[in-house]
Amino acid sequence: MRHFTFLKASLFLAALAASLSLPLSATAEKGAELYSHEHRESHTTTRTESSTHTSSSTTSTHSSSSVSLDKEGSAEILGHILVPNPHRKMPRLDRISRQASLTPVFAGRDQKGRWGLWDSQGRQLLAPRFKKLEAGTNGSIIAWEGKDAPRYLTRTGQSAQLPTSLENLHAFKEKGRWGFQDASGKTVLPPVYQAVLTGFSEGIALVKNSKGRTVAIDSQGKELFAAPYDQVFPFQDGLAETRRKVRSFNWASAVGAALGSALWDTNVYDPESPLILTWDGVKRGYIDRSGQVIIDDRNDAVFPMTPWGTFVKDKGELWFADRQGKILFGPGKYDINGGGLDEAEGLAAIQDKTSKKYGMVDLSDGSLRLPFAWDGIQFLGGQRMLVKGDSSTRLISEASGQVLRTWQIPVTVTPFGAGAEVTWIQEGKVFRLMDREGNLLPVRIPAEVTQADSFQDKAAPVKGKQGWGLLDVQGNWLVQGLKEIKVL
Repeated sequence: MRHFTFLKASLFLAALAASLSLPLSATAEKGAELYSHEHRESHTTTRTESSTHTSSSTTSTHSSSSVSLDKEGSAEILGHILVPNPHRKMPRLDRISRQASLTPVFAGRDQKGRWGLWDSQGRQLLAPRFKKLEAGTNGSIIAWEGKDAPRYLTRTGQSAQLPTSLENLHAFKEKGRWGFQDASGKTVLPPVYQAVLTGFSEGIALVKNSKGRTVAIDSQGKELFAAPYDQVFPFQDGLAETRRKVRSFNWASAVGAALGSALWDTNVYDPESPLILTWDGVKRGYIDRSGQVIIDDRNDAVFPMTPWGTFVKDKGELWFADRQGKILFGPGKYDINGGGLDEAEGLAAIQDKTSKKYGMVDLSDGSLRLPFAWDGIQFLGGQRMLVKGDSSTRLISEASGQVLRTWQIPVTVTPFGAGAEVTWIQEGKVFRLMDREGNLLPVRIPAEVTQADSFQDKAAPVKGKQGWGLLDVQGNWLVQGLKEIKVL
């Protein structure tokens, strides 16, 4: 449902479930059980597609069907299944607060190949006339009308200025060397640098000095520390990603990246979207603002950083480390590939490689909220999850642990989108709407619907006889006849 975003002073290239320039858009002929979701990172956007079949039935239950002790000794009692964690602490990062202020908008491509913009009420914000529309920094939209330089727009379709660094400094080149100027064009740092690797972020820029060494500098030009990495990206909430070149590349890693990866970024609109976890093959690490290595890029695999920390694989073991590098969970014989992440709530589904069963780890402190006793765990966003086991599938509230609904026959459930109170549930070829409490809504969905993606606020991209469009929560068409649609 989204796109390769603009190269901003940035961070990752791809990650945990596929990024490349794959648009998170609804175009391909695919089974209705397929849903797409993604997170954006500095200069890329990720697309992940998951086909999730859950075991379900049409009967709602609000009490436990059984009392069964798992191997860790916790029990499902009185309709509650999660082990409580009264010590949870939510991270307070700038990017989280920035994400919360963004509203969903939809870019649609008409039959002539032109892109326009709509809001979640179906109101046209920009008529289809653009060659391309993509997400930019800080919630902006980048629009191309032809071969001219792109325009920057607000999420309401109004003109916006070119984004600048928070420090209001930009790089300039003079006589083959680089320096920095302020918004008025006054030189702040003279052009003495061989290259500028990142603009200023959180008071630090990364440059190649006059001797060709990669160093971090402050706004006065003072060299803070050496950064001898093949690539370094801007700081975000106190950390910068580093990368080293892989001399011997496994092609399977590239294939995995194309199939899906999860990226986190200051620009991502929907922090609630669940993510499928797949390492993208990038040899990354992380340093703090003093240059200290927090996560070493020489590990076998390091996943993109989240507000909680990141997963690391090395020598056949997996662990989770917080943003200070402290190991909270593991190391052990676990697998995260094919598991899931609820970034907003700081929860991850992990497989025990010995038992092949799934459990759920609280990333705030590394505690086990669900033991390794389940056949599958799917995060739905909006503090909801599905837990599969004992020939049934349960809809669970992540906040309370309450079992909201239980099914005994296969169904497909689509994740809740940002600000959405309803989602899609599919039994066979029939689409229905379900609210966050597990209630099936008496809404008549057009029989022509063959594919539906997550609701964003009160609208969802849906495919019908006339192509793609937007459907509201009452089952009414807001927009129809588009060839492609994506969420920005």
